[in-house]
Amino acid sequence: MSAARQWPGVAPLVGFFALAFGLSWGVGAVFKGVPIVSPDGLFIGGVSLAAIIVVAVTEGRAGLGDLGHRLVQWRVGARWYAVLIAVPILVVGAAAVLLPLLGGAALDWSRRPSWTSTAVLLGFLLLLPLGAPIGEEIGWRGYALPRLLTRWSPLTAGAVLGVIWAVWHLPVVLADPGLRVPAPFLLQVVPLSILFTWLFLRTKGSVLIAVLFHAWFDLVLMYVAAMVAPGDYRLLWWLLCAVQGVTAGVVVTAGGLRPASHPTLAAE
Repeated sequence: MSAARQWPGVAPLVGFFALAFGLSWGVGAVFKGVPIVSPDGLFIGGVSLAAIIVVAVTEGRAGLGDLGHRLVQWRVGARWYAVLIAVPILVVGAAAVLLPLLGGAALDWSRRPSWTSTAVLLGFLLLLPLGAPIGEEIGWRGYALPRLLTRWSPLTAGAVLGVIWAVWHLPVVLADPGLRVPAPFLLQVVPLSILFTWLFLRTKGSVLIAVLFHAWFDLVLMYVAAMVAPGDYRLLWWLLCAVQGVTAGVVVTAGGLRPASHPTLAAE
């Protein structure tokens, strides 16, 4: 039996999830001396730190090198950069258009963020070491997804990771349930995970593309959400859940999750 399967007494993948939750949910709260997990840099960084630790212990320098290579893998074809830019605009835009048609208020454009603040926010999302996109994607798409794909079909792997990713977000939801309404927020993570899986398969496992997609999706959503009436957040999240579900369904129906597309990984 390989050392990878022996560490740390369970499969490395299970070890990663346990360590990610332990670091995110536990360490930050211990450092602050409070029983409530705070969704800050310590929380987000737990995912990437868990991935780095597990890869270092089970796969050594070669595994860390592969993870690092995929983190800077930018040669994926221009159309996939267009896709990662277009999808969040179309998904969030569709939800915004449907919002007043289904009982919500129209967007208040007088409250739209300035281009300067939007550009600064994008910079933080992309460059902050413990920021959500890179802090999460090193673990979720960098480590977990490739290994789930060796066990299950892309659709199942994406859905399973989506459920785990949603549960991990619980402290984020509980920190501000008025903004991130629990039920629709957590549900929308699953189809979003399937869209991430689609891009992952089509870009040869590029973690960089996942980081860019995550950052851009967050930016577009925050830009639109700033113009949404607070009382409409629940409806907005339900609409996002529905639109993302339809989009993921279209991707699956069109063959975007063909198993042959995922990168070949060395046996664990």
